[in-house]
Parts: sequence; structure tokens; C-alpha cells
Amino acid sequence: MATKSSKHISPDSESFPIFLTEYDPSDLPGGSLDPLGFERGYLLLADKILPGLTNVADKPRYFSVLCAGAFLAPIDANSAPRVQYQSRLDCILRIERFWALANVLATQNTVNDDELSDSGIRGVTYSRNAAESLLRVGSARTDADFKLLSRQVPYGVVGIYGSVAEGMRLVDRKTFTLTPDLGEKLAVGFIDQSEMPQILRKAITNGGEVPVNKLAEWGQRSHMSGDLLPIEGECFRDALIRNPVRARMSAALAQYPFQEDGDTELKRLARLLPTLTSRPENRDLAETVTTILAYEECFRLLTLGFERLLWLCKNLPAASATFEDLVGDEVLPIVREGLPAAASRFTNAMDSGQSELFRENINTLEPARRFIELATSSCGSNKQLAIAIMQHHDDVQRGKFDRGRRKMPWLEITGNLICLTMTKVGGLNKEATSPDSIVPHPYRLASADALIASSEIE
Repeated sequence: MATKSSKHISPDSESFPIFLTEYDPSDLPGGSLDPLGFERGYLLLADKILPGLTNVADKPRYFSVLCAGAFLAPIDANSAPRVQYQSRLDCILRIERFWALANVLATQNTVNDDELSDSGIRGVTYSRNAAESLLRVGSARTDADFKLLSRQVPYGVVGIYGSVAEGMRLVDRKTFTLTPDLGEKLAVGFIDQSEMPQILRKAITNGGEVPVNKLAEWGQRSHMSGDLLPIEGECFRDALIRNPVRARMSAALAQYPFQEDGDTELKRLARLLPTLTSRPENRDLAETVTTILAYEECFRLLTLGFERLLWLCKNLPAASATFEDLVGDEVLPIVREGLPAAASRFTNAMDSGQSELFRENINTLEPARRFIELATSSCGSNKQLAIAIMQHHDDVQRGKFDRGRRKMPWLEITGNLICLTMTKVGGLNKEATSPDSIVPHPYRLASADALIASSEIE
């Protein structure tokens, strides 16, 4: 029996785009370049509850497309490994373009657009343009020789889903070799159960054209928004629970789905915390979630303080702020009042957690802890807090490199002035007046939910 793909997305997941590295999503909000150095600690904590997942790999059918492309590659066992790798990569990129186009064609042929929406397909604009061009000239056949993304490898199925597929033991990303127990099983099942036309299989393998009507019909059966195939549900469930930590967290999340009104990842994690705490086998998850809640509270408070300094420098008439300007500021006191208690909760969570899985690599959080403690000790005045935040930001920025050069801070102190530097400045493009104005880090819950829904895990 087919399983309906999940359409219920985390409220946090659409509040910002995701910043991407060359291959693997870094999981950072797009508006952030980690100016205060919270990224490493966040990634550690995310790995402790949902290892192997990322925030952007939330459309499970892409795993089927990736595996099918690798499976259909013409491989000569006697050829060099790099040749085999390139052959698989070429087929994966080709099937992704065919499949994206098939999705768009199927959507255009559907009376009810909500039933098969092409929204969320990577490169959907290019695919729509390709489809419109075919329909405009009345072409009966098409190939996959069109541009899908500005850079398809890092921003398409290979870059976005490749690392997760490897973590789920579907594929070896270095060679694109499929695992026989899951990767090949998913590939063969998807090809057969979606009734992929033989002419399309050949075009994926060797290049060439396919009839537009057959591609559109296959798009109906393999659409991203359509029912998942039985083989997909079976393989996704096996892949999801193969990692014991991921399996335990997924089981907990399945009991506490997102609520409709005003829910967030942090609220959801807080709701499931008592259940995690009540089960000895989930002690590591309970300790991690407790730490996450405190970590994000500190992150949002300190980022609010940093954003306030940026906003003042951008909006005051002198394009800078004096320390006298900070005396009567109404936002920085919010940070000063809230940080000591939040910092105490965070340090207590770090120190009290005793499970082996929680303690593993916990020293990764130490730089953030030192900054939080330093900022807490500087909460005596707005000026002291501002200096502590800026000094830490300076250290963080100068520890980064761009084309061999150290990056510059966004703010600097010149005499009695806080000024913007000449470097490109990030941050919000609106005034932040409370911690609620700061988007917390996303903890992969939407991606886990998509796999939970597709595998009917309980």
C-alpha cells in the first residue's frame, strides 16, 4: 500500500533559507555566517539527537532518484575507479534533470495543482522553463540536456542528499556505489514500482531523447508530492532506524508531532523532554535536549545583543554609535537581565550530563561556554556587555579565512565610537527587540518527520 508523503513541515523550516557548503549543508540559517561562533556547538548537539540527517534533505523521494541514477549507470568493472565514479555521477545528474522535468510536466497536466505541486523541486524554475519551451514549440520528444541549477552537483541531489544517503547507508558518496541491502533494493524497487519506461532507462544510461508524453506519465507516478511507493516506505524505515540514536529520537518525535498554531522546534523538544527523561535508555537524548534548550536561549540572547549593535550603527544619523548612546538603550538590558539565568541553565546542563553518548566530544561546546560565561560576567552595564560581545566577535571573525586571508569583524571600536567596518556585513535587515526576533538553529526535525511519515514508524 502506498504511503502519502509528508506535507507537514516544521514551522521553523520555512523561516529562512539554508546556507550551503560545497557538498554538505552546514545547517546554518542563510542570514547567518556564524558571527559569534555558535555553529560548531550547534552541529554537535544536532548530531547527538539526529545523526546523519540535515535540514534540507526533507524530500525522501530524492533518495530514490539518486539510487536509481547510480544503479542505471553503465559500469565496466575493468575500468578505473574514477571512470566508474564519473559514469554514476553523469547518470545521477541526468535522471535528476529528467525527473524534475517529469514533475513539472505532470503538475501542468493536473487539474488540481495542490494535488501534485512542483514547489520544492530543486531547480524548479529551470525545469518550468524547459517544460514551457517544449510545449510552446510542440516538441514530442526531449532530452536532459538543459540547465537545472547554476551548479547542479553541489546544489542538487548529489550535494543536498548525498551525505545523508551515505549516513543512511544507501550509497558510498566517494564512489556512488550502492549498498546491496538498501541502496540497490531501493533503486530497483523505485524503477519497477514507478514503472519507469524502458526508453527513459536507456536515455538515463546513455543519453538521448524520450517522448514527452511518456515522461509526463512517469512524472505522475514518481512525483515528489505523490504517494510514496511500498519499497520506499520499507527502505526508508530500515535506513532511519539503522542508527540506534536516530531510531530512538525518531520514535520519540513520532509521539509528539508538530502542533498547528505557533509551534516551533524548541517548543516541541520541550514537550517531549519529560518522556525522554522518564526512560533510562534515552538518558543521552534527554541530556542533549536539555542542553539544546539552554544553548539556544543563550544564543538568541547574545545574538540579540550583537544585532542591536549592528542596528544602531546602521541607523543612527552618524552611522556609528557612541558608548553614551548605549546608556539609555532599551534592548541591551533585556540581554543583561536574561543571560545570567540562561547561562546557569546551560552550564548546569553541560556539567550534569553523565551518559557516555552525551559526554562524547562535549568539549566542542567549550568555546561557546567560555563566551557565554564572559558575557555573563560583563552584564554590569550596557557598555561592558557590548565590549565583551564585540571582542568575541572579533576573535571569531579573525579565526576564519577567505582566500587565504583572515576575515575582518563587522564592527570595531574607534575611540569612543562603535563603527561598521569596510567588510561585508551580515545580520538581520530589520530591528530585533527581543530574543523572539532571533531565529534559533534548526535541529533537523522536519527531515526526520519526512522520513517518519514515509516509513510509518511508531
